[in-house]
Amino acid sequence: MTVHSNYSKAIQVIAFFFTNQPVLRAMAVLLAVAWLWAYPADARTIRARVDAVFDGDTIALANGERIRLRGIDAPEVRHGSQPGQFYGQESKKLLTTLVLGKDVFTESEELSTDRYGRKVGVVRLGNGRIINLIMVEEGAAFVYPHSSDKDKGLAEQLLYAQRTAMSRSKGFWGRVLSSPEAGKAYVGNRNSKRFHRLTCAMGQKMKKTHRIHFSSLKEAFNAGFSPARECTPWPGDRYR
Repeated sequence: MTVHSNYSKAIQVIAFFFTNQPVLRAMAVLLAVAWLWAYPADARTIRARVDAVFDGDTIALANGERIRLRGIDAPEVRHGSQPGQFYGQESKKLLTTLVLGKDVFTESEELSTDRYGRKVGVVRLGNGRIINLIMVEEGAAFVYPHSSDKDKGLAEQLLYAQRTAMSRSKGFWGRVLSSPEAGKAYVGNRNSKRFHRLTCAMGQKMKKTHRIHFSSLKEAFNAGFSPARECTPWPGDRYR
């Protein structure tokens, strides 16, 4: 993994004090570079090779760190005795094709840590394309908003990409939006941006002031809400 930072301003400030003393000035510059390399600025670009892909939204870098793609969620793949979800394998395959063995880039200021200890962030290919966005464009992942997401511009891009993918039946959308669950009503939580079946126990506990009603799956996904994990309407597992 390599880190790139802009040291010039800090170096200039330190060197300013030694303008009339060339030897001391040179020493100050060297010390400044060494110090800034050991303690890099908050904003920096991180470049690393992808060593593993776990599913359609989580990767492992060569330094052993896991990164979950911010703002999206992908269908689950099988984990031991836990069955996978519809399109989980296809989603993982697409992400594998995109990134495995390749260098990817992320900004340190875009990274945070989730409750599982994984880094969460925006990851880019060498050509600058955002992998999070590609997965949604291809119908291999859906929008998954979180309260920690501060980049409203990215959120808007992801939702636009999702609506476009839905209208074109890309990836899993053809099956999802034609399933028996698609025509049912759902209730969403305005705070968490999750939606539930009307029979879901967690959904029934929701405060009335937080509730928003949707007449179909399409309406819920179009509004940028994502299915609650407790009672997901995702199509049945094909690998049971």
